[in-house]
Amino acid sequence: MLSLRELRSFARESAAMLARQKDLADFEIYCSSGQELIARLNYTSDIPCRGVEEVKSSGADGFAIRVVFRRNARESATACEAGDLGLESLRRTLDRARRQAVIDPHFPGLATGPKALGVRPVRPDGLMRAPDDAIVEAAWGILRAALNAFARHTPSSLPLPGLILGGDVTLLRDRIALAGSHFADIRADESAHFRASVTALIEALDAKGTASVLGSTRDELRRLASLGSRAVNGALKLQHGQRPSSGVYRVLLGPQPVAEILNYMVIPSLTAGAFHAASSAYQSRFGASVMDSRLSLIDDAQARRGAVYRQISCEGLPTRRVELVRDGRLVGLLSNFYDARRLVADEDRQDKLGPQAESGIEFAPVNGYRLGDGGGRRFDANPGTAATNVFMRARGGVDERALLKALGDGIYVGRIWYTYPINGQRAGDFTCTITGDSYLVKRGELVAPLAPNCLRINATLDQVFGVLAAVGNRCRPAQVWGSPEAYYVPAIVVDTLPLSAIGPAVGPGSG
Repeated sequence: MLSLRELRSFARESAAMLARQKDLADFEIYCSSGQELIARLNYTSDIPCRGVEEVKSSGADGFAIRVVFRRNARESATACEAGDLGLESLRRTLDRARRQAVIDPHFPGLATGPKALGVRPVRPDGLMRAPDDAIVEAAWGILRAALNAFARHTPSSLPLPGLILGGDVTLLRDRIALAGSHFADIRADESAHFRASVTALIEALDAKGTASVLGSTRDELRRLASLGSRAVNGALKLQHGQRPSSGVYRVLLGPQPVAEILNYMVIPSLTAGAFHAASSAYQSRFGASVMDSRLSLIDDAQARRGAVYRQISCEGLPTRRVELVRDGRLVGLLSNFYDARRLVADEDRQDKLGPQAESGIEFAPVNGYRLGDGGGRRFDANPGTAATNVFMRARGGVDERALLKALGDGIYVGRIWYTYPINGQRAGDFTCTITGDSYLVKRGELVAPLAPNCLRINATLDQVFGVLAAVGNRCRPAQVWGSPEAYYVPAIVVDTLPLSAIGPAVGPGSG
């Protein structure tokens, strides 16, 4: 990876050159260096395997420019270049940008903010300097712990148990530097975090267990081994699961399902861009109640316990805490600079926000990021809107024992997947599959595991986050596959939720 010093130096030299171009009214130079390291788990007890695959890595160094032309304030261009951070490369990129300029009648100009930010110390975490073998050691530690747990707790009568362990340990690192005609300084930032997940399948027992973790320090990376034993022990508890029939059930959603529904349904609806496009599930409900009054939702790029840590956005603006939902009411939106200004200028703005929105309200453009597929910052991605560390706070929450008591008779859902909107994002309808770590509950006690992939949830956001029977008192980290955000959420008890059986159903019909 390139150092911050190298990125700053190139940004400074580039800004000086762009400032001399007589046809440019404004400019921005953004450069980044990123790396993704992945150690994949691949263990099969009955087929020869490697256990841990050779570490894969992908990296990207490069820069992007955005320029605005003097002849028309609405005329702008963007171009990027990989690898070669030099002034000759910048000249070629600028020529390419000039040839592909476009006029956008809604273009508000480049981001504006504080002229100078001053010295901003980087949070020390050690992961920026961690050697590649750190994630290899973590992956082998997970595998050893899983096999030890399997050897200790699996019946010896299983000659061909069919143990399969899959998952990965992924380390993401990025550095950025940015300069522009609206800023008097060179802005730089770096961040690193890891995510790890393990799935254990025991085919002879028709059992599946999972475990995952997010972290931002070397110490957390060294303590990953317990994921393996957690996944195997979870699978052993879930052997020969039941298949309930379709019906309406009282449901306890654990942290992972809550995070997954937030990721695919709620967060995409809480952006200025979604409201401008009239595609939000909360369209015309800004300022109104959208969740149970005990719930609040916050995004914080500098949260002390957050895995993701960013001090500036990819538009050069200082990040800060954004309150989205307060005591059940929608009070804020995530936004980049373009979408924030476009919504302000929208002639249908009041109708799109709704009658309870304060007139003249604006949304801070502090969530403009250039993110690649893995979630790291990349020079060749256009600025979009993304959350960072999403916290759901619950007022008056109770412990796990009290949550099960509040559930009474119903279903505990520990994990879901394949979550997506149906009837369009705006409808607020979604579907997902209960994939594992789930149980039938009777009189507040876990009585029988559910078979993996035996039920689907077909519901609305209001059914899930509306009036709740109970909320948990602990925000637990939860990982959503492929998501750049980290989630910290409680468990919740939903009074009535429709569930549809997948395949032949054996069990109670309606909860």
